[in-house]
Amino acid sequence: MNVQIVRSLCVLLIGFLFLALGNSALSMLVVAVGVLLMIPGVFSLVSYLRHLEQRPMFPLAALGSFVLGLWMVMSPAFFVSFFMYVVGGVLVALGVYQLAGLSVTSRALAVAWPLYVLPIVVLLVGLFVIFNPFEAAAIPIILIGAGCIISAVNDIIAAIRSAKLQKRTKQRNEYMDAEIVE
Repeated sequence: MNVQIVRSLCVLLIGFLFLALGNSALSMLVVAVGVLLMIPGVFSLVSYLRHLEQRPMFPLAALGSFVLGLWMVMSPAFFVSFFMYVVGGVLVALGVYQLAGLSVTSRALAVAWPLYVLPIVVLLVGLFVIFNPFEAAAIPIILIGAGCIISAVNDIIAAIRSAKLQKRTKQRNEYMDAEIVE
């Protein structure tokens, strides 16, 4: 399974956890988010090790995701006090990451402008949470959950479009390599 899809499904699950649990189970939520951050980190690191000769750059983001997730699982009480800041930062990073990905993709093919809206919303939600973390705890949790869901849906759409493009390119290359028999 594509690492991007696994990561997106984990972020989607985080978003639903935020919306479902709210303030009542923040410690449990910190542990759950930690575990969900560790999963794509492990997948990315294993994928890197399996394809070491094809990927010369170490997946530092995957290692960071795993370490942050492990830290959250090991000491949730620490994160409860700073949880809003951490998740706001993650949302800002996700928004920037998605905008950078769209920018790179737009060099190879046309990217519709609506695809830029969702990463900008995720970025703005992250900034709102960072600057207003405790003003109304329910609002940032709902916004974080919605931001995670929006981010995950956007990543899944991008992964599906990318897979279709790769499949078309591969088929076109196979067609071009075929010999004409007379």
